[in-house]
Amino acid sequence: MTQSIIHILPLELITRILMMLDYRSLAACRQVCHLFNTSIARNSPLQYTLELGAAGKQDNPLSSFDFPRKLAALQRHQAAWRALQWTSAKDIPMLHLWELYGGVLAQSDFNRTIHFRRLPSQIREIEEHSWSVSASDTDLRDFTMDPAQDLLVLIARPRRGRRLDARLETAVHLRSLTTGDRHPLAPDPPILRHSADASVVESSLIVQVCGDRVAVHFVSHEAAPSVLVVWNWKTGQKELDLGDSELRAFSFLANHYILVGGFGDGGRSARLYVLDPTNCDGEPVALEDVNYRCVFLYPPCSARVTPVGFQIRADPISPRVPPASSNVPFFADRDLRLLVITMCVAVGFEFASFNLFVLSRALLSSVEGLGPENDRHHFMWKDWGPRNTRLVRSPHSQAWVCFVFGTKFISLVDGESEDGEDVRMLEVWDFNAIGMRRERCQGVVDTMEVEGDPIIEWHDHDFTAVYHDAFLENISTSLPYRVVRRDLPSQKLDGHFFADGMCSEDNIILVDV
Repeated sequence: MTQSIIHILPLELITRILMMLDYRSLAACRQVCHLFNTSIARNSPLQYTLELGAAGKQDNPLSSFDFPRKLAALQRHQAAWRALQWTSAKDIPMLHLWELYGGVLAQSDFNRTIHFRRLPSQIREIEEHSWSVSASDTDLRDFTMDPAQDLLVLIARPRRGRRLDARLETAVHLRSLTTGDRHPLAPDPPILRHSADASVVESSLIVQVCGDRVAVHFVSHEAAPSVLVVWNWKTGQKELDLGDSELRAFSFLANHYILVGGFGDGGRSARLYVLDPTNCDGEPVALEDVNYRCVFLYPPCSARVTPVGFQIRADPISPRVPPASSNVPFFADRDLRLLVITMCVAVGFEFASFNLFVLSRALLSSVEGLGPENDRHHFMWKDWGPRNTRLVRSPHSQAWVCFVFGTKFISLVDGESEDGEDVRMLEVWDFNAIGMRRERCQGVVDTMEVEGDPIIEWHDHDFTAVYHDAFLENISTSLPYRVVRRDLPSQKLDGHFFADGMCSEDNIILVDV
């Protein structure tokens, strides 16, 4: 009888071949035969690959951790998030301007000094580290950062020239996050500039970094249109200068795609535009004139709706990898990110806010499936929304906006303890479908809180129905997710209460007032 090739090849060679596969192929190989299954189960690198896929993580090949140590750390990391069990806690006073990105919490004081704190992780062996950078030479308006690129972006307050017809000019300074000096990859001088009509006074800014690009959204709360400007910060070249009254929010969908949110059709149609800045010339342009790749349409709103606000949040924004000096064993998959899109409207005298949850991969797959002749393509809600999203009423604050990381969304809600007392509860919604399927296969079911263990609630075979006068029709959405919920400790003794929550890859930040 002819032997199968898997019985002829040495086991070492079979293992080497298996190590070349991604986690999807590896999971399929486990179903092929007993030999493959046992070979994978007994091999730490192969088990680690499977765990990475289920967790939505990527390996850091520069880490000094060996594979058994990486596997153990990843399993502990996942278990801690499933149980919402933190290993340590610390109180940090909040100052003036702040930012949370890349595991670094930054705050500025009124002396224009920015204080940075690298948040610790016992599991990934990240030590807490604090340092400060002076921004006293700038009239600081806002800032952001990208620790992976050692990049600090400072936005100065706009200045008016001396001439009567002079325009307002905003300077964007590019500096090293660790030293405060000019960033070595920035142009000379390391300043990006944008000018606007002197009659326009922006009341807020949104700043993001994604790879080689820096984007600043100058949000106008007046009759003048808001403006989105995108530069290549390494060359200083302006790639996009988009000004439009419909422009309400933006986020990088990928390094080469920008997602722009707003209202069209007189405010009756919320929509998400996808733009490729490389197809723009950096000259001022309106949204209706830009050669956008496509637009994703929301369900139509009623005639009584007045747009109030729009917000798009995701983290990490950049196709992020740890810096070369980092020893972390793994990090969040750059291709698996949750977008939380918040739409605020007024319906008559009632204000309503809605969160739309969608994975970046779902939008990108639709965009990349378009041919070169399909620019300005419209995706109707029925074709992309019901299966790929969850639309729910929004309970959270618009101030503490770092409520999403990877596929996780964090929120604080009011609850009731067993003895009838009001308590604040921490909720983590996880939209990692692969991890959910794996846990379901392992027999994990809905649980109630017992002896300090969290509540686990599954929404992987149901739908959410929204019935509201803001929309012309009832809306059903079914993107799978899982909720983990636990009580927070009482703060009655010190007179404070937890108002909101934020998260990073390793940390939960509870904000009290």
